[in-house]
Amino acid sequence: MLAPFVLGVGASVTILLGDVFYASAELIARGAMPAGLVLRVLLYKLPAVFVVTLPVATLLGTLLGLGRMSRDQEILAMRLAGMSLARIMLPALAFGLATAGVTFAVDEGVAPWANHRADTLVRRAAQGGDVPQIQEQVFFHGPGNRVIYADKVDDGRHLLWNPMIFEFGGALPRLITARTATWNATAWSLHDGVIREFDGNGFTRDEARFATMDIAAGAGEETLFTGQRTPEEMTAQELHRYLTLFRSSAAGGAMALEYYRKFAVPFASVAFALLAAVLGVRATQGQQFVSVGLSVALLFVYYAAAAMARALAGIGVLSPMAGAWGPNALFVLGAAVLVVRGERWWRRLFVSPWRQGAHAS
Repeated sequence: MLAPFVLGVGASVTILLGDVFYASAELIARGAMPAGLVLRVLLYKLPAVFVVTLPVATLLGTLLGLGRMSRDQEILAMRLAGMSLARIMLPALAFGLATAGVTFAVDEGVAPWANHRADTLVRRAAQGGDVPQIQEQVFFHGPGNRVIYADKVDDGRHLLWNPMIFEFGGALPRLITARTATWNATAWSLHDGVIREFDGNGFTRDEARFATMDIAAGAGEETLFTGQRTPEEMTAQELHRYLTLFRSSAAGGAMALEYYRKFAVPFASVAFALLAAVLGVRATQGQQFVSVGLSVALLFVYYAAAAMARALAGIGVLSPMAGAWGPNALFVLGAAVLVVRGERWWRRLFVSPWRQGAHAS
């Protein structure tokens, strides 16, 4: 199981780093990112790549490892010795839990810091090379004890789409929303927005619309670059703090989805291990290439389901928790169904005829 796992890690890391390189291709072509900077970005992206890679490698390693045992008749020997299918799958489950723990630790302890360093380097390169670099779902602290969220940020044009500014400076908090905002070294300019003031219970006390509103910036461009945070650049605890502030806003659902994904993505290792285990023990002679193909097919199904669930959660059809955890639940349910069916098949094919023969004798 370990050798296919390592192979899966290596192959997935190579592919995903290639995707990171491709995303920066325009900056490289324009000379905004020299070779040394590209290498630094790739190195900083490694922890985030491992977060995606480890569940994939768990699927491949479990399917090939148990498939090999099945083809060598070791699974059959265990079954004839009286071991249940669930008992045979326990090592795979333990392996999936261990991988999930490692994935969560990397995603919480290393990946946010490394992602922030990498994205800051890319933002600076995009600004210097005059190449559009748009970030989505960006959080950062603004002047005057403000917390700012924007659906999209274009660093090159100094433009924010659908910004929301939560202010703590007054006696009671207030929320400022706008369609767009621009910034420079001295001021923020918000356009077509609404100011909402809240009472002590969190209800709207006053509301007023504005066409244009300027806020003193008090922060240089470098501070804006280094202060920006996307969900990938935050820990679950940091993201939860922002979610608490903006839960009742239009972006609350998207923030909640990203928060739940912080836990669902590492747990994919467990879902993959369970389904791969029950499929692996049913492998037969000569199915190694079929196992690899099955791994690819399962990954396609999982990530297609994840994309669909995320989209449905984005438009409110699914709750944020269901949008994040739905694909994992689908794979765990599939594994449970196959285990039940496998046990029934085993009893019908082997246990019942043996008992009938014993009674006849």
